[in-house]
Amino acid sequence: MNASELVVKVARDLGDYESGHEFARWKAADLLEYLTDAMRVVVLLRPDANAVTVPVLLATGSTRQTIPPDGARFLCLVRNMGDGQTPGLPITPIKREDLDAANQGWHDDAFSAVVDHYVYDDAVPTVFYVSPPPAAGLYVDLSYARLPQPVPALDSEIPLSGIWSEPLREYMMYRAYTRNDSSADDLGKGERHLSRFFTVLGEESKAKLVFSPNFNRDGGQTR
Repeated sequence: MNASELVVKVARDLGDYESGHEFARWKAADLLEYLTDAMRVVVLLRPDANAVTVPVLLATGSTRQTIPPDGARFLCLVRNMGDGQTPGLPITPIKREDLDAANQGWHDDAFSAVVDHYVYDDAVPTVFYVSPPPAAGLYVDLSYARLPQPVPALDSEIPLSGIWSEPLREYMMYRAYTRNDSSADDLGKGERHLSRFFTVLGEESKAKLVFSPNFNRDGGQTR
């Protein structure tokens, strides 16, 4: 999706895109900043909005690993990737307490060219653990939520797909109206757009659950 699609739509909704007087009150650069903020908030609330799966090099000999610097949240490990181009065995999730109970010394196990399991705690979204400790040069396929970078220009393509255009628009409207905190009317409009932003995200989340291939039509998740 092109940034100009959203920026122009928001400017029109704000009544700030009259012919010859475009972006009179809210500059295009300001709206691009609001778009960047909107994308980042969406990704923080819905990591799947900008989820990527890429081969990453693990830190040698350490069970503790971190996602790339542009990441917002770890999602999962998929498989071993050897030298980065050689698909290998799958990597399965395991609870830390189960791994601790089975092998209290798992952090000090011998280095291995194959990772069997990963451990993740939602309270620390950028950190994960692997078992056994990886040997030098070992890559794995990592899925994580990538934090969007600042949008530099109107003709820039943004990483989020068009299905997120409505929550992005609502958040941009919220930012635009709350810029002037001395206007009670604008603040009220901004709060209404923020409320709709959360509503739209919630409805999208429900739709995703209902139509997910992993959802059991009898009333639960498949295993």
